[in-house]
Amino acid sequence: MKKASKFWLAILTVFTLMICASPAEAKTERYDRLDGVEVRVLLNGSSSARSYTITIGDGDYEIVDANDPDDIYAEISSGSVTFYADSSRSYRCEVNGEVYTSSSPFMAVPYSSDDYFIYNGTSYRGCFKAMHSGSYYYAINQINIELYLYGVVGRELGYGYNDEATMAQAVAARSYALSSYSSSNTYYDMTNTTSSQVYGGKSAETQKIIDAVDETCGMILEYQGEAVQTYYSSNMGGHTENIENVWVSDEVPIKGVPSPHDALAGNYSSYGASTYSWTVEYTPEELVSLANSYGDTDIGTYTGISYSTTLNGVTSVSGRAMTVTISGTRGSVTATKDSIRSLLNLKSTLITIADNSSGSSAAYIKGADGQAINFSDLNDVYAVGSSGGTMKVNGSNSSLYVIGGNGITSELDKTGGTGDTIVISGRGYGHGVGLSQFGAIAMGDDGYTWDEIIEHYFCSDNGIELVKAY
Repeated sequence: MKKASKFWLAILTVFTLMICASPAEAKTERYDRLDGVEVRVLLNGSSSARSYTITIGDGDYEIVDANDPDDIYAEISSGSVTFYADSSRSYRCEVNGEVYTSSSPFMAVPYSSDDYFIYNGTSYRGCFKAMHSGSYYYAINQINIELYLYGVVGRELGYGYNDEATMAQAVAARSYALSSYSSSNTYYDMTNTTSSQVYGGKSAETQKIIDAVDETCGMILEYQGEAVQTYYSSNMGGHTENIENVWVSDEVPIKGVPSPHDALAGNYSSYGASTYSWTVEYTPEELVSLANSYGDTDIGTYTGISYSTTLNGVTSVSGRAMTVTISGTRGSVTATKDSIRSLLNLKSTLITIADNSSGSSAAYIKGADGQAINFSDLNDVYAVGSSGGTMKVNGSNSSLYVIGGNGITSELDKTGGTGDTIVISGRGYGHGVGLSQFGAIAMGDDGYTWDEIIEHYFCSDNGIELVKAY
């Protein structure tokens, strides 16, 4: 761990006092949107909605010029405020029946970080601003980054897990937010959905989450003086992946590392188990439909599916598929890297594929980890036949049987699927880059600290460092 670079110190040092204070301690004479690092979160965007209404939940607010917060139009401690866009250069704001007009957007600014407003049934700290670009209208929550994290960490990780995993999630979410922050962005920095980070405002806060954010205040990951866009997902299936093997390119060298704690996800919930190991089945016709839709083409009648862990001479470090090709009588469609998930609607690309369609000579069996194993890839393997004798599994026997622990003999499913299907067995849930959330939870339960978790997933001799940015 080290101190922040001069770049971050120059930007952030002046903001330390307010950001690292608790909400009660952060009260000032008037909440200043410039007093602290703030992010702009898109709550709604629409080409049809020309107005947005908020209700003051608690505290005192000022209605100001968004471009000049010292230009105050009104004060309000209860009631509602409606923001209108009348044209490309005209705004209106109605405050408890009083109407104001301006060529600049209006913004509601609280007196303290404890104050909040309600929008669409959800409570939010910080400021509310509405603005438009042409015919498109934006509702934006402009908020101190630490207060923003109060509404993110629980929505992204969950609420019932250990403190260390929760703090690790707070660090990852903070670094992601800072890396997304840019003064060059015209309207907002992030959305409130999975396209950025899921953000639930004050309504998503708990004391446990607040404590985790406060405990790690200012901690981020940095690479060459810049905040790292710290990706994370539910489960990595036992191993994370080099970022360049998932997306086309990225300047930050997040590297793949073992993540054995992923396998313990089932200890937490049935959902957790399904994030580690899963299976889906497709008919040939379904695969053709997926291929045609993905490639906007017509590949004809299904002839096969193939995949490889290597692309352009580079092999994935985790065993994730780098290419998948669905072939037909008229052509084929190929997806690479993370696009494979879109092609096949998969949880991850850490997969094996067993083709049991008509004409396929391959035979498969599902192992204890849920992965399909091609019999042809095995050495001599034998099973007990119905007569009690043994027969070679690798061969072309039509009926094979196994004896269970209860002594009952049952027929062996050589295909791993049912009927004329293609079986895809996989591990993990998400893109495979960065922090495994269930891995972090299990590591926390196993005695690892939040900084050890963060450093394991992100700092693998790649120049990425955990720093105190402010």
